[in-house]
Amino acid sequence: MPDNLRLNIASMDEKHDDFLALLDKIRSCGNAEFLPLFNEMVEHTQEHFAFEEDMMHTYNFYARQEHLDEHANLLGEMKYFYEKSKRMPMIGRSYINDYAYEKFKRHVTNIDSQLAMFLKEHGLRQEK
Repeated sequence: MPDNLRLNIASMDEKHDDFLALLDKIRSCGNAEFLPLFNEMVEHTQEHFAFEEDMMHTYNFYARQEHLDEHANLLGEMKYFYEKSKRMPMIGRSYINDYAYEKFKRHVTNIDSQLAMFLKEHGLRQEK
């Protein structure tokens, strides 16, 4: 992951690295692998968001609802494009190639960074 997207919360950075590795794999896969990998990305994102949501709940994060709303929007959109991809793979490829990274980057920069700052303020810099 680029250094400018690192949050210095080990568990969050690890999940982000995993997401980016999966995104790279999907971008370069063949047609037969595309839908299974896209589904894996949806499942990874659900688990990733559930992990963050648990942290927000555990530590009573002040901007939890905004973060939850963002998770719901991103995951809903990802699922929408996955379902569309079953009938029209080119739509899914477009989402993966043209939008997924930018949406990830915006989320990390604008939303996850708030949570990371909050966790650091509470002494959880390298929490796993």
